[in-house]
Amino acid sequence: MRSQLYLWGPLKQRYIDDLTLIKTMFVERIQPVFANAESEAEEYQNELWESIMNRPCTENDYVDPSDYVDFVQEKAVERYDMLSLMRYRNIGMWLACLCQVWEQQLYSFVIHEAEQEGLKYDPSDIKRGFAFSKDVFEWHQQPFEKLDSWGKIKELRLLVNVIKHAEGDSEQKLRKLRPDYFTQDVCGTEYDLMSLYHTTLLEPTLMIQEQDFIDYFNALIKFWEDLPERMYTMDEL
Repeated sequence: MRSQLYLWGPLKQRYIDDLTLIKTMFVERIQPVFANAESEAEEYQNELWESIMNRPCTENDYVDPSDYVDFVQEKAVERYDMLSLMRYRNIGMWLACLCQVWEQQLYSFVIHEAEQEGLKYDPSDIKRGFAFSKDVFEWHQQPFEKLDSWGKIKELRLLVNVIKHAEGDSEQKLRKLRPDYFTQDVCGTEYDLMSLYHTTLLEPTLMIQEQDFIDYFNALIKFWEDLPERMYTMDEL
């Protein structure tokens, strides 16, 4: 008996809509909170100055603004660094969310289809997670490697692993695909911040931007759009 994966239209659209909601929330609601770190730091600096200069004092007190220059500037830089780091972390967290939702869509789909077909996969296979889902599609003559979107999705999965674990095998593979993620130009000199700090979340060591999120989102949408409605195995499982 041949087995099939039936990706009927409304289900495909539900997966697409779910990913689109994540993108919309990120672009319109979440990322704008951290988008203007420089102006917010400047505003914070002005508020500090105003607070210092307008604080109550007796006629014997004398406030020399120069005494507070370094303090105010230091606090403004701290605020800028904090907002910039959170903007960077926010991109990383939502990239991970986008990728994990897509992987769970795959897993949910193949398990549901197995139940519909009366199939019983080996529990040890099911525990393999994404690798299991990928194999199921290949068994049904739909290898991911033949999809135009696979290159970007493979890149996304490596990036998410690097965000989660920093240095390691995924990092080395990602360096070959996206060396631009690992170099930052400062006054004409390139720095490899991950090699310096050995982290991806404590410091903004990856040069990821909002556009990267959009590019990966587009790849995941194209993945679902390009899949046929019905995918069949060649032989009995």
